[in-house]
Amino acid sequence: MKDSLQPDKSKIYWEVFTTIFVYTTCAAALLTASIMLGKSLLFPVNPVNKSTYPASIPWINSKVDCEDTGRQWLDNKCWDEEHSSSF
Repeated sequence: MKDSLQPDKSKIYWEVFTTIFVYTTCAAALLTASIMLGKSLLFPVNPVNKSTYPASIPWINSKVDCEDTGRQWLDNKCWDEEHSSSF
């Protein structure tokens, strides 16, 4: 007959396993958060400050036509300074 004062070993093993699992999971989450925070502080992402970029307009082939549209003629190309980077 089992002594009622003796703890059940399987219950103790389960509690130890659960405790270790919880602590390692929390430690991993904390480590991941720390790495991400450190990375963002060491290597900040610089947003693109310029919202427009120059682009040559291939269908305008003469200086007169280019300048009539308010664009700049340079190196035998018509350049527009107001194109979006997502264009």
